Amino acid sequence: MRNYILPLVILFFSCNKDVQDITVEGIVRYAENKEPISGIEVGIVCWKYKNSPDESYSENEIKIVRTDSEGKYKVHFAEGAFVEVQVALRGYSKGHESREIYNKKNTIDILLKKK
Repeated sequence: MRNYILPLVILFFSCNKDVQDITVEGIVRYAENKEPISGIEVGIVCWKYKNSPDESYSENEIKIVRTDSEGKYKVHFAEGAFVEVQVALRGYSKGHESREIYNKKNTIDILLKKK
């Protein structure tokens, strides 16, 4: 019986899990002068494992928000394991950051660089 306990414990803790009740927030700025960009759309894709049998992402949720007057954005997801933040502005390279989620609160700032 003892020979089965350690493998079961390892299997239990190695399974990928979604973090519950997460927030993704940040500031979108111009790279050259670090000034915030207000009123720009920010697309956030949140990937989830759910009950995936092969430990791959099984679904996603997309939210689009606008930055406030200070260039800040904030969005909430009920659960998630990986997020992608995307911003596009004419004349600038597309801003894109992605990150695995380990905490409830996540800060992802974006700098937009001129083409």
